Amino acid sequence: MVKNVFLVLALVALIVANGYLVLAAGDGCTAPPLICKAAANQDRSLYVRDHSRYQQKIRVERSKSGDASDKDSEVRETTAMVEPDTKPDKTGRVPVVVKVISDTDKHGNPKKRVAENDTSFLSFGAVMDLAFFPLLPENLKFYEFQEVVADRKNEKWYRFSPKPDATNVPLASGTVEIDPDTGEVLTIKIDGLHNLDKLDKEARRLKSFSATIDYSQFEGALRMPTLASGSGISEIPRFQGHFKFNFEEAKYVLVAKVD
Repeated sequence: MVKNVFLVLALVALIVANGYLVLAAGDGCTAPPLICKAAANQDRSLYVRDHSRYQQKIRVERSKSGDASDKDSEVRETTAMVEPDTKPDKTGRVPVVVKVISDTDKHGNPKKRVAENDTSFLSFGAVMDLAFFPLLPENLKFYEFQEVVADRKNEKWYRFSPKPDATNVPLASGTVEIDPDTGEVLTIKIDGLHNLDKLDKEARRLKSFSATIDYSQFEGALRMPTLASGSGISEIPRFQGHFKFNFEEAKYVLVAKVD
């Protein structure tokens, strides 16, 4: 009960501050106004997510050739709990801890013993966050935006891609589907990740990545990446080859203080 009250109070505070957050994203923002609102939506959603404990599940199919009939093809299903660490690191930031709670071998058979810190595709949280939250306010100045025709009348769609001279910050390219009234992000379709060498030394080995991410409304104010699927090509050690994935995220519980 206490945790639930804490969560509600925190979210009420965010809703009350909503007008300020939108203004903050739009202050000096040269992107279309609806994109500025979407950026504020992504910013506050990621902020609460980073202060929460939640569960992630992923199924990854991997092969050398990209052909499912490849005799060397593998299937792995992993479930992890994600939460902020109990203390900051040397930089003063609080890292996110990923603990594996169930896993399979490369044939999809459940493991009897699971190591919490075992490396899986979920270990590359920085890459996933770049795909899930590409339109943060600080990144808008690096993007070009173009409105495209939406397949649904009650949505606005924008194509985004890095500006030609935006080479020093990790970015994504794709299409964002937005609620035109609230600025809430509904779906993002990623067709590329760029400048991954600026993210970390392993991420740069991810040669291609595409994904469709669907966001669910959380407590009437936030949008969390609850479903995703995609594919790519990786040269990351232990994850080399062509891959396809299906991802789920759920069970959010606020565990850290929200300012």
